[in-house]
Amino acid sequence: LSRRMKLISPPLRSQRGASMIEVLVSLIVVAFGLLGLAGLQARSMSFQKDSFDRKAAAEMAGQLAERVRANFDGFKAGNYNLTLTPNDATAALIPACGDPLNCSPAETAARDWAMWQIDLRRRLPVSGAYLTAPANSAQINLVLAWQEGQQRADTVDTLCSNAPVNIADTTFRCSNWIINP
Repeated sequence: LSRRMKLISPPLRSQRGASMIEVLVSLIVVAFGLLGLAGLQARSMSFQKDSFDRKAAAEMAGQLAERVRANFDGFKAGNYNLTLTPNDATAALIPACGDPLNCSPAETAARDWAMWQIDLRRRLPVSGAYLTAPANSAQINLVLAWQEGQQRADTVDTLCSNAPVNIADTTFRCSNWIINP
């Protein structure tokens, strides 16, 4: 009977340490999986920030369009040819109207621009805005430029190259809107 038992069960010496190697291999596989998940989470956060910035830029463009529509006389007079460069770190002061009860279209345009600029700097800290309203035109061209958190490709965004002040920095993203007041 003892010979028969030896043939059925393998010797104990060949089994030693096998489970330890299996545990180490499984820990390595789990570690690489967790590293992959951490990288995926970081990339997801980057895309979320980019989405948030795009949403803020779209809201700012809509806000400016409403301001221009509300001051159509100021638009027709050409008071909305304005530029805010990304390097301009000065805080905008909201100008007062000559007559507090009746602002002129030019004063309203200056106040709109100053208030919009403050809100733009609050929502997109390193950003620029370029407004062009050609004479006798029925529209305003708005180019918004904001800085992304990470370096993109080695090429400049084509919309940034259309801005009146050329942005040669590859960390900027630009968006172009045409406003029809």
